[in-house]
Amino acid sequence: MNGKIQEKGWVGYDFVPTLLAMMPCPLKVPVEEDFARREEAGEWAGFDTSKIVFEGNATQTGFYEQVKAYRHEDELPELIVSPGISSFFHSDFREKFLERGVFADVTEGWRGNPRFGNPELADPKGWYTVICVNPLVMVADLTRLEGLPVPRSWGELLKPEWSRKVNMRGKNNKDFCETTLLTLRHVFGPEAVERFGESVKDGLHPAQMAKLAGTGNPEAPGVSIMPYFYAKTIPRKEKISIVWPEEGAIASPVFLLAKAASRERLKPLTDYLTGPRVSALYENAWFPALNPLVESKLPPDAKLMWMGWDLVWNDNIGAVKLDTEERFMRGYRKGRSL
Repeated sequence: MNGKIQEKGWVGYDFVPTLLAMMPCPLKVPVEEDFARREEAGEWAGFDTSKIVFEGNATQTGFYEQVKAYRHEDELPELIVSPGISSFFHSDFREKFLERGVFADVTEGWRGNPRFGNPELADPKGWYTVICVNPLVMVADLTRLEGLPVPRSWGELLKPEWSRKVNMRGKNNKDFCETTLLTLRHVFGPEAVERFGESVKDGLHPAQMAKLAGTGNPEAPGVSIMPYFYAKTIPRKEKISIVWPEEGAIASPVFLLAKAASRERLKPLTDYLTGPRVSALYENAWFPALNPLVESKLPPDAKLMWMGWDLVWNDNIGAVKLDTEERFMRGYRKGRSL
């Protein structure tokens, strides 16, 4: 390999990074800035920091596709941070790398903190480390409910009266948030995904949803599903209601993949990404951290609703994702045709 992967066409680098941190926008900036401050203080003298890369995960769709083509572990970074259920969980990646022991949990099995309703976020197979969670909540726009009550549970959004009154993360009304869809499938069953599709009006970036909320704009929906971080940025707070649903906020974990063979050499980096200082940065961005030593900023009764590892490690998770997307799109197209 000679460290060259430019011909693979991913992320624009001509080397294999030591750390490729593909982080949600609210995390990338504070963590990257903190890392740079520590570099200036000489903390990373044992690493070639030119091979430590922070990227916004939304820009790396090409990498997620390219992962499918990799055959050798030296084609992959030694440390990868990635949110959501991506190609790192598909059966081919599991067979080529995970089941061969290439990657291993670095925390020796953290459990979901009881403050989150204890949804067992530790990977039972010991391959992945969950470092924090992006909680997805509902934001009710009090100017756009059109007589409907503020919903208190995810199940309410499956009812016909919510047809085309819900926005969620998506891009150009496609590429809808798979974590939301898979979690609703897990909790309410496959048929519920199609009913939910009928409820969805548009797929937007969370920043767009936050900008619309409470404006009274006729393009705004009654409810938007967005990360808690973006919900907290909405300026017109008197015109919205942030709802932490009864079942819990949908948990979209941020994962760390660490090569087992490099565990000791990488320990300063893995301790950094899982330790209390950076975990506090996660919390400051409203991403609850799994580190049990860090105080949570979430409401005291805030629970998380996690799709569960049984679904994640389904032998055909790729097929389950495809079936879920197809069911959702059938409902989505039906809702738009009414």
